[in-house]
Amino acid sequence: MIRRAVLLVLLVPLLVACGSRNNKQDPSPRAQLHELFPPKTSAAPATAKPAPATQPRAAAPGSSAAGATAWPVTITAQNVTFEVHEPLADAWVDGVLIARSLVLAAPAGQQKSVPGSVLMKAATQVDAATGLVTLRDLAVMDASFPDAPDKGAAWHEVLRPLLPERIKTVGLARLEAGKTIVQARERASSVAVPVPRILISEKPAVLVYIDGEPRYVPLKQTQWMGVVNTTVLLLKDSSGALYLHLYDGWVSAAALQGPWKIAPTPPGIAGLEQAARATGRVNLLPGKPDAAGRTPTLADGPLPQIVVSTQPAALIVLDGAPRFSRIPATDLEYATNTSAHLFRVESNNQYVRVAGYWFRAGSLHGPWEHVRLASLPAGFSAIPDNSPKRGVKAAIAQTQAPTTASASAIVAADPMSARLAVTLSGDPVLQPITGTQLNYVANASVPIIQVDIDNWYAVQNAVWFHSTAATGPWAVSNYVPPEIYAIPPTAPIYHAIHSRVFASSTDATYYDYPTVGSLPGEGGATGVEDQGSDYQYTPPSSLHWGWFY
Repeated sequence: MIRRAVLLVLLVPLLVACGSRNNKQDPSPRAQLHELFPPKTSAAPATAKPAPATQPRAAAPGSSAAGATAWPVTITAQNVTFEVHEPLADAWVDGVLIARSLVLAAPAGQQKSVPGSVLMKAATQVDAATGLVTLRDLAVMDASFPDAPDKGAAWHEVLRPLLPERIKTVGLARLEAGKTIVQARERASSVAVPVPRILISEKPAVLVYIDGEPRYVPLKQTQWMGVVNTTVLLLKDSSGALYLHLYDGWVSAAALQGPWKIAPTPPGIAGLEQAARATGRVNLLPGKPDAAGRTPTLADGPLPQIVVSTQPAALIVLDGAPRFSRIPATDLEYATNTSAHLFRVESNNQYVRVAGYWFRAGSLHGPWEHVRLASLPAGFSAIPDNSPKRGVKAAIAQTQAPTTASASAIVAADPMSARLAVTLSGDPVLQPITGTQLNYVANASVPIIQVDIDNWYAVQNAVWFHSTAATGPWAVSNYVPPEIYAIPPTAPIYHAIHSRVFASSTDATYYDYPTVGSLPGEGGATGVEDQGSDYQYTPPSSLHWGWFY
């Protein structure tokens, strides 16, 4: 009842605030699209200031105490000035801390600093009275500077002996904040994972995913209707015939399940295709390029199998019947005729990785069940470093305390110039996030999370923004409430939790996120998993992120 009351109070001003439309004439394809289905957009104004935290964030307590480390630590060596910021905990168990620090490296004569990170390990001793944590036997395990890969190893060697001499204490509040995020993520990942529809095809196939039953919406000034809850270009004409853009043309069917056949380009549809392309959000199902980089064409035929699913699905395409090859020193075999991750063990169990999760079945036909990483056969962690599937072992290792600084990527945002580009499909629609006291905006093009009636957080390209309203204005945020990191993997915006505030300098806020994949055991902040073009997956969203709105 409390949540419902809050929503009613909230939506009244939102409905008023979201009522205006922009009617300026513009002959561009994007303007044509806007005329068909006008959007609502919001961006931080040029004069926006960084948003204050919803809760005060004190500096490290006791930073002025005798012997306390003054942050940031500045070290100049070999014509490079290193600015090392207070570390953020990745793991803190039984008094042993593994933490990562932002490092800004400024070579002499170079105006712009190179952002990077160092990974450290130390024994800790907590002094609650002063709010300090003393670090003992500190070791710099690794350093990473992605923008200067040729310097990373050398700079690591410079910092490795110098940092233990300069870093003696860390603020207790700082380490507790990092530990809280880690614990929230662990609680979130313990939620049961729903099993998607896993499909194995031994011939060319494409997946057409619709988020539930298709919702047809008239496209103004045309005879066409479009499906709002899909990212593919799927249209219906006045007679009820369906048209789907595939490869370099169109296929048509009387029903979603087919049969589909090649169709000539219908009159008046070219403008819709051009407008859809202009959004950058449409999936035109271009197909997998061949070895020479040529994309498929309908003229070559035959049509691939078109799989339409209205429930979360993963499609793994093999070149013929599965062919397995043994991975040395393990009991694993992997399918060599697909770029997807499909494995078999001696017991004949099949394992597939879908969006960062693992699923197991007695045969390729299923039924499939979710397998937690701790329950995977030991062979996965023993995959040799020179194996074509070494990335799988790296992904599994990401669930443990990191051992390399490159396990995390860094994004910098200028609070005065960074902008959030967000589109709302109509007035904001709020949905609760199960297991939390949070809501999210279900019809937004980026994750927008309501913490309370006056605090909204959005993330785009790993950068967090804050606003006092769902419609903005938005400003770069150097604080993210810890409860956001408890969003479970069953939530449509789960991928938002992978980015965290790493550190702030005078002119930028820095965010870090895991570099492998997109979900548990994968990391990532964009929600995109690079697993090869033989693997197609569209997660459940309940977010109306179709190409037109």
